[in-house]
Amino acid sequence: IPEERAFVRLVVATLVCVCYSVVIAIVRPYIRVEDDVLAVATSLVLLLFFLGANWTTIFLGIEERYQGADPADVLGFSSLTGLVNTMI
Repeated sequence: IPEERAFVRLVVATLVCVCYSVVIAIVRPYIRVEDDVLAVATSLVLLLFFLGANWTTIFLGIEERYQGADPADVLGFSSLTGLVNTMI
């Protein structure tokens, strides 16, 4: 996916991550339960990273495309620092 479609790439990665997490949770491919739980947990952490990247991309896109618009009207955060602090 080309660079100008970076947001689409993030959305595709998020959807793949969601599907993978669901498949791992349903199939349970490992012998030990702890390994299954660890696999699902790491998939969910990766999903949270992708969601954070999506939110950051949306915030920066609003600032870039709509010069007079306030991203707080859409996302509820007045600055990117507030958004990142919430993710941490």
